[in-house]
Amino acid sequence: MRHPALFLTLALSAVTPAAHAATVQPKAQQLAVFKVAALAHANVTPVSLRASGVPAETVTIPADYLYKRDLRVQAYDLDAFLKARIPNVAELAAQGAQVMFWCRDGYAPTAKLADVLGHGGLLAVADADAPAGVQWPDAPYKTTVLKAPEIGNYVVWRAAQFPAKPQPWGLETIYILPAGATLKK
Repeated sequence: MRHPALFLTLALSAVTPAAHAATVQPKAQQLAVFKVAALAHANVTPVSLRASGVPAETVTIPADYLYKRDLRVQAYDLDAFLKARIPNVAELAAQGAQVMFWCRDGYAPTAKLADVLGHGGLLAVADADAPAGVQWPDAPYKTTVLKAPEIGNYVVWRAAQFPAKPQPWGLETIYILPAGATLKK
């Protein structure tokens, strides 16, 4: 399994010394602090994807990270989705903001927002070639097999040349964090 980031603490220069000293907090408190510090967020659900006005497209992902083969997916353009849900996302990227992809299993990869925008990111929601009624086929991952609900919304890239970019599955929320945010496990 991936290394969960369930025990995140957010350390910002604006955090008070007393709050910063309390680095061991219950999970609910840690998540609350994190959510309050986020500049913006976008939930990734079927409703929010449709409401964004971004059309779904069928795209072939070369040498997909999870399935280890070329994969045709039904997907939404990540940049267009973020711009529809967070209108000032380009301004935030120019200010050095970071993006965090929060997944249902607690995995939460981050990257500079400017490194993600404009690089062909997609929010894949289904295997375009899966049989009717099947969102995703099972996917072997390390010592386990992921089922469709675990894969859910999956960030992929149009070109395989961006392996350093996050490729999380089970995506629930995209958070935009301040430039000075540092996350610790």
